[in-house]
Amino acid sequence: MSRGPSAVERYVAGPSRAKVRTAPPLFALHRLTETVFDLKVSHRFAVQLTAALTPDVLDGLDLLFARLRDAGAITAADPAWCRRVCLALLHEVNDLPADSPALAPSATADETEARVNLLVRTTLGALGGTHDGSALSLANQAVPVRS
Repeated sequence: MSRGPSAVERYVAGPSRAKVRTAPPLFALHRLTETVFDLKVSHRFAVQLTAALTPDVLDGLDLLFARLRDAGAITAADPAWCRRVCLALLHEVNDLPADSPALAPSATADETEARVNLLVRTTLGALGGTHDGSALSLANQAVPVRS
């Protein structure tokens, strides 16, 4: 009986699963963020996945942030800086308690989706994107129901 992929294998496959090369970049950012938080919820021990930041993962993240800039979703020019900002924010959003007011604006979403929305919104804003939520709503419109 074969086991499914490990948390690290799923994390490493995240950029590919999010289709960072071909999907609309806002959709890919949302999907990748969703994958990471799903892993963090289902594998609480995997709070720090920095060991899984393989060259392929780093390249995928850098490509995603370059595509977000090309699409006008962010203004920050250095994909490596964007990646570092996003990963730092990921850590902070993950550490928020479930009753944090920062998670409240997503009252209709479950806790994982609230964290995804907060991270995407905050990352886009920190990297010079829109603060009005229109980019997030566009990303959410393109996001299919999770399987």
